[in-house]
Amino acid sequence: AAKANSKIIIHFENNSPFLTVTNLKRIIEVSHWGNIAVEEHYEVTNAGAKLKSQFSRLDFQRNPIGAPTAIKSFRTVLPASSHNVYYRDDIGNISTSNLRETEDANELEIRPRFPLFGGWKTRYYIGYNVPSYEMLSYRGNLYKLEFPFVDHSFDNLVIDKVEVQVLLPEGSNDFEVKYPSFEVERSPDSRRKTYLDTSGRQVLTFTASNLEENHIQNIEIYYKFNSIMLLQEPLLVVIAFMAVFLTVIIFVRLDFSISVDENREARQKVAYLVEEVSNICNRIKNNVSDEMIDLVGTAKTNKDMKAFKNSRKEIEGVYKQLQVDLGNITKKITSFAPTLTDKIIDLNKKKEKSTDCDSALIPLL
Repeated sequence: AAKANSKIIIHFENNSPFLTVTNLKRIIEVSHWGNIAVEEHYEVTNAGAKLKSQFSRLDFQRNPIGAPTAIKSFRTVLPASSHNVYYRDDIGNISTSNLRETEDANELEIRPRFPLFGGWKTRYYIGYNVPSYEMLSYRGNLYKLEFPFVDHSFDNLVIDKVEVQVLLPEGSNDFEVKYPSFEVERSPDSRRKTYLDTSGRQVLTFTASNLEENHIQNIEIYYKFNSIMLLQEPLLVVIAFMAVFLTVIIFVRLDFSISVDENREARQKVAYLVEEVSNICNRIKNNVSDEMIDLVGTAKTNKDMKAFKNSRKEIEGVYKQLQVDLGNITKKITSFAPTLTDKIIDLNKKKEKSTDCDSALIPLL
């Protein structure tokens, strides 16, 4: 009949692989110290013709051309300024990759641990760093972050679902977002603590679905940031080191021993008594020897023998008392620590000095 519709079925053979990203999670961590870290977590599936029979690695290595639907490797394009690139999965680092640097971009050849046949899937993640001037610009306290919402993960890119997390520096506020031309949903903001953070970084989360190469467009995020907040992390490091050093200083000065160290206590007592001996010798010199010399000089000038004799008796009394105190301290040292001969020798030297002072006084009496 005219203008009638009917279904037709076209049957054809297609052995081409069809790599699809079922889930992509991008993490953009912004630092105002000159670096932006990017990490991308992939869940990819070969949506091409499924493998029906069993897989034999031996047969595959013998005839790799005989498996046209298998994906052995693919190419990911990274920014030309990217560095510290890594390619890992849940097991660890994957060494079967190759990075080729060019003037326009860096090409990372990704080779999974096993070939991806139709219906097979794998998970991996890549990461790299770029200088902050590649994505970040500012005027005063107003900053602008601009980066591709999705990047060129491989040729003929198809992404079912993507989530982009942007970690802004701690203290950022007043966010404004300029979205790409396709539909992007913004999830509620959250916070995440990283190194040297106190309240945590502000995390902006965006999601989108059903993207392909034409959706490689930039997203712009505007925010405000006080430059004084840059001093927070250095100050935290300084305070942390000061706390560690102060703890060590206090710890080494504390005595946690259970038993009493008698020898140590004896040394402390002897050290205190030696200091007392030194004080007595200084008093003998200042209160006895020097005053006696001044007294003799005054007596020669005034010819007053009576006053001289009275003053001499007072000085002799002080001197005798100091000699008695010196002898008592020497006995205490011997009783406290008879084995500390070095301290006794020091005391004997002080005793000799006191004897010299006594001898010097005799001609004046």
